[in-house]
Amino acid sequence: MAGEKKNVDAPAVSASFSPKRHQEEKILLLGLLLPVSVFLIQVVILWNFSIDDVAISYRYAQHLAQGAGLTWNPGQPPVEGYSNFLWVLLLAAGATMGIDIEISSKIIGVLFGVLTLAALFMLSRRLGEGRRWWWLPPLLVAVCPVWTLWAVSGLELAMVGFWLVLAVTGMTCAPRRRMWILCLASCGLCLSRPEGVVIAAAIPLFGLFVDRAFPRQQRLVMYGIPLVVLGVCLAGLLVFRLQYFGSLLANTVYAKFSLDMPSSGKVGHWVLYGLPFFASFIIALWRRAHSSRSLILQVSLLVILLQMLLVLPVSPVMFVQHRYLVPFLPLLVLAVPGALERLAAYRKLLTAAATAIVLVWSLQQWPAVRATYQAERFYYQRHQCVVEKLAQLPGRPTIALLDAGRIPHWSDLPAVDVWGLCDERIARDGFSTQAIWDSPYGIPQVYIMSSDTITGGINPRLGFDGIISRDVMFQKTYRLWAVCPGDYYYGYAILLDRAWARREGVEFHAP
Repeated sequence: MAGEKKNVDAPAVSASFSPKRHQEEKILLLGLLLPVSVFLIQVVILWNFSIDDVAISYRYAQHLAQGAGLTWNPGQPPVEGYSNFLWVLLLAAGATMGIDIEISSKIIGVLFGVLTLAALFMLSRRLGEGRRWWWLPPLLVAVCPVWTLWAVSGLELAMVGFWLVLAVTGMTCAPRRRMWILCLASCGLCLSRPEGVVIAAAIPLFGLFVDRAFPRQQRLVMYGIPLVVLGVCLAGLLVFRLQYFGSLLANTVYAKFSLDMPSSGKVGHWVLYGLPFFASFIIALWRRAHSSRSLILQVSLLVILLQMLLVLPVSPVMFVQHRYLVPFLPLLVLAVPGALERLAAYRKLLTAAATAIVLVWSLQQWPAVRATYQAERFYYQRHQCVVEKLAQLPGRPTIALLDAGRIPHWSDLPAVDVWGLCDERIARDGFSTQAIWDSPYGIPQVYIMSSDTITGGINPRLGFDGIISRDVMFQKTYRLWAVCPGDYYYGYAILLDRAWARREGVEFHAP
């Protein structure tokens, strides 16, 4: 109109702009950034944590990167002494590019930790979109210091957690995308852990027989193809193992497992540890009609229980801080929003209780995490001391030891693994002193055992040390050369083959 003045200073407003939508986007961003930020803060605090046996994977990856193959001792028949094939390949790829293996393992672990939180964020939002508590599962995982501890440990556990969440997330997608995501996640699980193939097969099998939202023919394609791909992946892995190592199973399976179910107590402790979350599954699924959300919760609970059964035969020594069950933590907390939704009538009380549970559940773990962290730093320093002593010996002597991790990796000396993880003779036939004398290298020139110096003598403390030191032939063959460190109640005794030391001109002295 002629008398109407146009306001040229007013900004153009997009037709698609909506204050409510903008607010929702801010909440979404906060729901992802808050867990990731909490996780990264804990990463900084726990960055220096590592566990001794991760160095077994480092040694294999280093030898592969150097062109010596997947070998524990180059030049000797290969033995599969690691339990994380895909992880070793990733570390070896980084080593070929000149990246330090210890640093790259931590960086990759943290990246998979972040990816797991992002995938869990997406999964939880899809299950509870528009509902009150969907943001809680990624936050619960992020505030858990045990999760962070293993993400920075150098082991593959965060990667396994990512494949698990990815597979379950795939179950919420459209059929074609679901099929390809399950193919990828199934292969990832199969190549990551020996028991991963069972978990990988369980998820599509569950969908094939339980998911009634699709006709049978469509289910056969959607879940059958991932099973076929998994079968091809497993067949390729088994053929490789048989040709390269001469065995269908990793050597660690023979070394770690026992039919006596030694980890039943550890698994029982995990049940107590996760009791509030198991209760959440019961509440969330109680008398609920069949739906896509209940299907996801059911398959999540299935794989958690399946893993609990699979790790029962594992040696408790390998079960530090729920190590083999930590990757399943993102699925364990997945039912919390559904449980809180069922109890929505008590909203104010629930808000306070949920906040208190998160704080107590996360903070109560810190003393145990701190103790584990300090213990590993304690061993880390003593392993450094041993390697410094070994560097003083002439040539490349063969070492025999129970701690088949940092010391062999750092020293890069030929090593006999008394535990049997990297020695198929001991893994299959059990430990005996004769197994040490029958080493492919002959009698080891150096024997390293844990020791207690508090009484003024050298007294074996752990593992098979007591059996070895009482052996008459061992006593005649070896003589104490050094203790690392010499001024503390616990350390490592380094013993040398007397005849070898005499030939090499190594002098013995009182430690």
